[in-house]
Amino acid sequence: MKLLINTTYPQQNLEVRRAFIFCLYTGIRFCDVKDLAYSNVDYSNKLLTFNQKKTQGHSSKSWVTIPLNDGLLQLIGIPEKKEPKEIAKEKIFKLPSQTMCLRSLKYWVKRAKIKKHITWHCARHSLAVNILNNGANIKTVASLLGHSGIQHTEKYTRAVDELKQKAIDSLPELKL
Repeated sequence: MKLLINTTYPQQNLEVRRAFIFCLYTGIRFCDVKDLAYSNVDYSNKLLTFNQKKTQGHSSKSWVTIPLNDGLLQLIGIPEKKEPKEIAKEKIFKLPSQTMCLRSLKYWVKRAKIKKHITWHCARHSLAVNILNNGANIKTVASLLGHSGIQHTEKYTRAVDELKQKAIDSLPELKL
């Protein structure tokens, strides 16, 4: 994450950059971040609330509320429009097509000299694994990702277990 965030270059699409970093810190899917409007942001309570496209109409948990910190609020910025009706429609991230966003991300990853195949969905996985590694419980992760239960979130604990195993395996071999 740090390597990618610290990599900038001329002609970089700054909206794609901003949106992807936002996804890294919120776990939001591409289909949702592209449609986020300033009306989804409650600045006074530092909350983002939106209806997930993937589960809209299929789940009572399709509405997600994500707490925002000062860094995320700074990334969001403030609306350019002044009229309430215009603010409700104004998108936070002015993104090109999904294909162009994927190309921009691929090029950015290459410029960062990252050898992994990174997609927009990787941001969601990164958030889940990182906050689990930092002590969040599985119910909190499920809630942030908008999962209706923990069964969909349990796959991220396997990644954390693998990291624990790698940490132990990195120790010098014990020979008694």
